[in-house]
Amino acid sequence: MTAEETLEYRRLVALSESDFEIADGDPEIQGWHIKDDLGERIGEVTDLLFNPSTKKVRYVVADLEPLPLSAENRRILIPIGLAELHESDDEVFLPGVTPMQLAAVPLYTTNEVTQEYEIWVLDAFRDPDDSLNDREIHIGDQFYSHRHFNDHQFYNKRFPDRGRVR
Repeated sequence: MTAEETLEYRRLVALSESDFEIADGDPEIQGWHIKDDLGERIGEVTDLLFNPSTKKVRYVVADLEPLPLSAENRRILIPIGLAELHESDDEVFLPGVTPMQLAAVPLYTTNEVTQEYEIWVLDAFRDPDDSLNDREIHIGDQFYSHRHFNDHQFYNKRFPDRGRVR
């Protein structure tokens, strides 16, 4: 894959700023509460970032409420594979994501997602057990093959066969 093809593959668009819409049968999660492992509300989904070529959602855009490690509201990106839809309620959960990780995620500015920014986001959520080789593999054209972008994890409890925009 050439550098130009890689850039096209990684070009992300906010759903709210596109002519695309959520595929039939998939939930419109903008406005849904985001909750932690304990069921406490920590924020709200404001948008989704997706790749128009692959029609795959890559990130949830989240407005977070003040956290213990952050005294202000923050808008961040959460890789789609780190979140889960509640099986029946209109809520998004972040199982296993810590307040420390959320505080480490760089602030999101609309239309300013670069490869370096995405690596920074991924690094904020990286487990201590992830190896350096794992990080190096996912800097290239296989970036979205990282488990943090596994959309099956996101939709699994509610819609096992869904997850595309049209």
